[in-house]
Amino acid sequence: MKRFIVQEPLRIQQLILDDGYIPVHEHTHYELIGVQAGSGYHLINGNQFAYQAGDLFWLCPADYHGFIVQQRTRFYSLSFTPSYLAGLIAGSSYRWCHIQENTPSDFGKLFTDSLSPRKLMALMEIVLAEQQEAREITSNLIVDSLMQTILSLIDRQLAQQSLATTARSSTSLDLIQRIVNYVCQHITEPDSLRMDKIADVFNYSPGHLGALFKEHVGESIQQYIIRYKLKRVETRLSLSAMTISQIADEFGFADVCHLNKLFKRYYHDTPSNYRRYILSS
Repeated sequence: MKRFIVQEPLRIQQLILDDGYIPVHEHTHYELIGVQAGSGYHLINGNQFAYQAGDLFWLCPADYHGFIVQQRTRFYSLSFTPSYLAGLIAGSSYRWCHIQENTPSDFGKLFTDSLSPRKLMALMEIVLAEQQEAREITSNLIVDSLMQTILSLIDRQLAQQSLATTARSSTSLDLIQRIVNYVCQHITEPDSLRMDKIADVFNYSPGHLGALFKEHVGESIQQYIIRYKLKRVETRLSLSAMTISQIADEFGFADVCHLNKLFKRYYHDTPSNYRRYILSS
């Protein structure tokens, strides 16, 4: 993967991309991209985000990105180095903590409202005008003030998006816990443990619910159900006088053979042998 290095501490460009693929590349600087016209896909850290006029994207030195341009695209690119940011911080009361975190971007577009992107686009346009008038923008009080405003708007948005991500994660974990509780309560009811039934209970599509569960638990809902059933079977084998057939029937296995097959896969032994070993210990 190529690495793009900005030599100037601060630079703003107005770029035009024609239809085609702009290879993914790394860089060592911060970059604010404001799309003025066109459409396509922005590839960021292995993710693909559709873009159109008015969209803004924020990249830090830890990111890598590229473009799939579908319609001729015109955009602003405001780039600055970590040393430039450190200089602004040293001469300001602001710290822009969320910008300094350098956390790789997984948000996609920086803003979802319509007002904030327009503000930043206007600010970038003024910075560009200062540069085009052949002024030294890295020692320009007007540009420094503009950059402080730009960074404050970005930092505030990063903070809001971080809070929203935390809230979504908390909500997801609560949902996962409720699914686990549901499985525990209905473990002897096979019809209640069908994926379409579980999805209906929690008002999700089966695909979405399954993907969410696997993301947080590391296995599918059905794999979790099997493991939990077998754990309950293990308890029955150890602490009850129920026959293998009765246990298989209680937990909804098709027959003893089905239970034997699954139990051996996870415990490397048959239920009968497992019971004999436990009772003789």
